[in-house]
Amino acid sequence: MIDLIVNKLPAPTWNKLGMNESKLSVEKFTDACMPKVALQGSVSVRQKGAKMNCCCANNMACPVHGEKFAAIPTGVGEAFDSLGHSEALHFVAEGRGTATLTFSYIDNVNACNKIEIEAKANSDLTLVMTYISTAAACGGAAVQTKILAEKNARIKLVQVQLLGQKFLHINDVGCTLADEAKFEVLQLQLGSAKIYNGVRTELQGNDSDFAAAIGYYGRSGQNIDMNFIANHYGKNTSCTMTADGVLMDGAKKIYRGTIDFKNGCAGAVGDEKENVLLLTDDVENKSIPLILCGEEDVQGNHGASIGKLDDELLFYLMSRGFGEKEAIDMMAKAKIESLCKKIEDEEIVQLVERYLEGVIADE
Repeated sequence: MIDLIVNKLPAPTWNKLGMNESKLSVEKFTDACMPKVALQGSVSVRQKGAKMNCCCANNMACPVHGEKFAAIPTGVGEAFDSLGHSEALHFVAEGRGTATLTFSYIDNVNACNKIEIEAKANSDLTLVMTYISTAAACGGAAVQTKILAEKNARIKLVQVQLLGQKFLHINDVGCTLADEAKFEVLQLQLGSAKIYNGVRTELQGNDSDFAAAIGYYGRSGQNIDMNFIANHYGKNTSCTMTADGVLMDGAKKIYRGTIDFKNGCAGAVGDEKENVLLLTDDVENKSIPLILCGEEDVQGNHGASIGKLDDELLFYLMSRGFGEKEAIDMMAKAKIESLCKKIEDEEIVQLVERYLEGVIADE
């Protein structure tokens, strides 16, 4: 077993709250789950160490693919590297393209994978990653994604987690943005017993932009642990982080959202908000929106909306022929389906809908 400290806040708060970081003990991740890859447009892929149109044939010796990717910090943190070794899949986007990765996990597997995205100047890439398993499967699924976006590059990352309820899922993302680069991440965290999810973005370039939308459906004692960090360095940078979720049946959730305005990021704007719907009384919800400021000419906003299902709305739905459980299920699904509209991949949307129908049927 190895002991890890993950999802650390950049600036600790009152330690008694138990939200500065999370600790977990896990077995070494000795497996890898090779995803099914589909490419469209101007995007290529290779496994680290294989030949490609690059300045070198060995990733470790390449100043771009080696040192620069190693230097990109991530949301989960350095502890991810202790999980296990995995040869990275390296994607290069030079124009407009789409890459779809499907991770299918078998039973009793502890798999660690690393993904690298090199977005050339003026490129536009959509990367869709789906994590699936059978409902009865158990194991560990750890995936780290690092993104290096050059000037005016556009990256949209869609991650949909539909693992069985006996899985441990560790999802780690790090991104560095050059001038005018944009990074959008959309995540749906629906399966797994324990989820550790972190995204960190370095807005190094002027006029760079980061937008995150996260949806979760906590139930059946699930533990959802999230850490989102936006570091503003460049001038006139902007970020938006929104989390929407549902908690019920003993689920526990921690959301850490940090906007850090570094000295010199004049004109930067940051906004974060979380909306949580509590459907039963036995849940545990913790939220810590944090703004750090080392620059005067900036604008930052944060807030959280936490509440139970409105009694009048519940009465209205029941008066229209819905049972109480049907009404609750409807509200839970509505939270997730509103984010599904942003995915723009009909097959993935249908996969999510079938997963939710199965979850509700099991309940």
